[in-house]
This record gives sequence, structure tokens and C-alpha cells, in this order.
Amino acid sequence: MRGALLRSAVTTLRHVRRVWLVVAVAIAALLVSIVTIDLGPVLRRRAEVEGSTWIARPMHIGRLGLNLGRGVLVVEDLRVEGMTPAHDPWLTVGRVELSLTWRSLLERRVFIDHVEMRDWTLIVESYPRGVNNWPRLGGPPRPPRTGPPLVTTTLQYLKASRGRLLVRDFGSSWGMDAPNLEVEMAKGDEYRGTMRWSDGTILLQQYEPIWAHFSTAFAVRDGKVVLEQMALDGDGIQLRGGGVIDPVRFPEATFQVTSHHQLPRVRALFYARDTFTLHGEGDFTGTIDKYIGSYKVAGDFVSREAGYDDYRFQDFRAAVVWVPERFDVTRADAGFYGGQASFTYQLAPLGVPGRRADAVWDVTYRDVDLTTFTTFLETQGMRLAGAATGRTRLSWTLGAFAAAEGEGTLTAVMPAGSFAATRGLPPEAADGARRRAEDIGPFSPHNALGPVPIAGQVDYTFDGQQVRFAPSVFATAETYVAFEGETAWGPDSRLPFHVTSSNWQESHRFLTGIMSMVASPTAAVPLDGVGSFDGVLTGALANPHVEGTFSGQAMRA
Repeated sequence: MRGALLRSAVTTLRHVRRVWLVVAVAIAALLVSIVTIDLGPVLRRRAEVEGSTWIARPMHIGRLGLNLGRGVLVVEDLRVEGMTPAHDPWLTVGRVELSLTWRSLLERRVFIDHVEMRDWTLIVESYPRGVNNWPRLGGPPRPPRTGPPLVTTTLQYLKASRGRLLVRDFGSSWGMDAPNLEVEMAKGDEYRGTMRWSDGTILLQQYEPIWAHFSTAFAVRDGKVVLEQMALDGDGIQLRGGGVIDPVRFPEATFQVTSHHQLPRVRALFYARDTFTLHGEGDFTGTIDKYIGSYKVAGDFVSREAGYDDYRFQDFRAAVVWVPERFDVTRADAGFYGGQASFTYQLAPLGVPGRRADAVWDVTYRDVDLTTFTTFLETQGMRLAGAATGRTRLSWTLGAFAAAEGEGTLTAVMPAGSFAATRGLPPEAADGARRRAEDIGPFSPHNALGPVPIAGQVDYTFDGQQVRFAPSVFATAETYVAFEGETAWGPDSRLPFHVTSSNWQESHRFLTGIMSMVASPTAAVPLDGVGSFDGVLTGALANPHVEGTFSGQAMRA
């Protein structure tokens, strides 16, 4: 009995010992897998020296270690300096894990299974004349070899998370802050991967910052990064496309894009100091070329309906070119209130510190329906009929549109079947006035209710203080007016004029209609006859002073 108990106790002790041995091995394996051994200052310093020599830029390592369980080299607090100690570091990384196939070293191959990088910031800077802050990534110069390379290096997989990319292009005044940056890349027939960032900011010259999110698939071919399925969703813009980036010649790149724009937001970003408004939305198709110290955006913009202030343009199409020094709309066409409008637009110089750009807008319009246009304007007192063709050229400094300068000409023709009065009175004009006196009825002080056919030509120049009219004419069926002079946009005027009328009542209604359109509501008074008037209008258009010489026949008032 005692022997059996003894054997049972020994067996139990053996089992307990085996359990504790398994537990001890498991704990040891766990510790080996999670504990990183510091390789010490000597190896860390050697790695710093070799890395600095390879990239020709000081490199600093906070800690160099080895994870025994996974066979992973660990680098912590890596920092690559900028162009000079006064510049921001080119690269900082919180932690890098590098997994090697160690047996490949015996075959003079560096086979990197994977690299994982976390908490990193890359700052890319470029300057005029092709200067940038990239270190020498290809290593020191070596004499040409005719045989196989001494060592080959292969990277199978890269993952970079929790990153941030800062781009500062001082040569063409743009920049980007791309936080939350995630990059994954793997090697197959070629290196392919994805990149994305969110809640970033794009800066273009002196314009307002643009928030954006970005994602793309990419491939590495012939040393260049080919972007595919590129998507940028930003402040008032949705962009899709692809492109090619040349890292060796950074920032050189070319992109083919299509983008959708919300025009009110575009105005707020690029014309923040101006008070005009844009309406509608549109699409751009074109190319973006980035050069050393420069860039070029060129393509075509289309919109079903675009609006400038209260004006609307149907089927709007424009060809645009944007370079660092200027922005040009080289040609734009659109439907405009029954007719067509074309214009060019220039904005320059851009990117000059302390200097706002000058804008030049040159507009040509053809066969604009005056009834449609004056109805849109909701003109008080009178609407017009006919077709207008003309040109207006404006120039101003951004933020100072009230001081715009310009010139223009307008020609109006009457609708078919209508005829304009001339400077000379028809022979039967006085008899017509006498017949109207016999058929006189109740008088209405109201101006013409229907659109008034009109013809004429008006030539003008203007600036922030005055509008000046060259000798100009306009006419209705009963009234011919020739005028010139200037007005301080209404309050202070001097306008010599001549009027010939074959119906003073209708001429008077037309005059009060004009007064109501451009100044303040003015009612007509009973008046008739034929004749002419040569005079000068001075003072405010809303309350003018008129002096002149009158002649008439068959008059009544």
C-alpha cells in the first residue's frame, strides 16, 4: 500500500513538473516575441554613419533594436535632416520595423519581407531654379560595372501609417498639408499600391485654403510613380483622373483630370476680397503639368448655365490656361438672353507679394433680345424691343471693382417691320399732330406699357468717377436723340443733346421712361405736337436741370 502511494506521488510530481515546463517555455517564447533587444550605441552609431553617407545628409536614430521572436529590426525616432540645420527635417519617423530573410544575405541579396512605418512626417520643399530638399536616395557615385551587382535589394511589402506629407513649393507658391496619410505597396510583376489621406489642406498662392480628401492607386514603372483612379474631393470641387510623378526630378508631374466645380464656392476661394457673385456648377477637362518652379493648368470648362451676379449664361464653354504668372480665359462662348456672348478674361500678375492682380474682361455680344433682357432686369417705367450687338472692355484691380475702367459700344436695331425716326421731320408730321388733337381722349400719366422698339448706337468710356459718351444716337419710331457728354454715374451730369420728335407726347413718354429706368419713377404730362429741342442736361439724372432752344408746330400742352 505504501509503495502504491509513493508511486502515485512521484507520477503526480512528474506531471506538475511537465506543466510548469510548458508554462515556462510559453512565457519565454512570449517574452522573446515581444521584447526588443537594444543593439547598443555602437551599432546604432554605425547605422547612422552608413545611412548618412548613403544619402549625403545627416541621419539620426534614437534607438536601434532587434525583436528576437520575429527577427525584425526596429528603428525608433528616426530623423533625416533638411537641406541645412536651419531647415525642417526632411523625414521623421516614430517607429520602423524591418523584416529580413536572413539566409538571403549569404547569397549577397537583401530580401526585405516587409517594412512597417508609423507616426511619420515627410516634408518636401522646392525652390526656384530646380532646387529641392530631397536627399541622395541612390547612394554615393560608383564606378560603372560590367558584371552583376555586388548586392541586390528587394522589398516585398511596405506599409506606412499615421503619416503626414507637407509640400512647400516656394518656386510657384503652392503647398499642401496631407495628414492621416496611409500608404501600402507590394511587389508583384511591378510595385503596386494605394495611398490616401483625409482632412488635408491645399494652398494656392494668395488664395483661400482648400480642404480636401485624396485617394489613389499607383504603380512604380521605370522609376516613376503612375497614379491611377485618382480621386480628390475638396472644397467645392470633385476631381478624378490619373497622372505621372517623377521623384528624381521632383516636383515634375503630369496629370489628366476631369473635375466638377461649385461656382459659388470657387468665387469665395479665389475672389474672396471681391463682392461679385457666381452661380451654377460646371465641369473641367484638361491637364495639369507641374514643372520645376512652375506649373500649367489648361483645358476646357463647360456649364449648362453659369451666372455672374444676376446675369445668366446658357451653354457656357470656355478654354482656360493657368500658369504662375497669370490666369487666362482665352475664349468663352454662351447663350445670353436670346443672343450670343463671347469674352476673354485675363488675370495678372499672380503670385507677387503685396500686389493684387489686375483683371481684364473683354465681352462681345450679338443679337441680344432687348425685350428678354429688359424683362430680366425688371426695368421700371419701360421695356425695350429690338436686338443689341456690342462690346464692353473692363479692367480693374482685384478688390477694387468700383474703380474699374473701360470702354464700349452698343448698336441696337429695331424688330422687323419697325422704322426708326431720323433727325429730319417728315413733311406730314404737323398734320398728324393736328389730327391727334381732334381725336384727343382721356390722358394717362403712365409710360409705355408695351416694349418700345429702339435703334441706335452708343459709344462710351468709364472709370470709377464718370461715364463719358462720345457722339451717340438712339431713336424710336417718333423720337430721334443725339447726345454726348459725361455723368458721374448719375449724381452730377452734363449731357448736351438734340431731340427731333414727330409726336411730343410719345417722345415725352419715352423720356420719362428712360428717367424711370436709370434714375427714379417719373410720370408723363399732357403734351403734343412736333418739333425739335437743342439743350443741355446738367445736375443729377434723378432731378435734372435742362436748358435749351425749342421749336415746334401744332403744339398743345
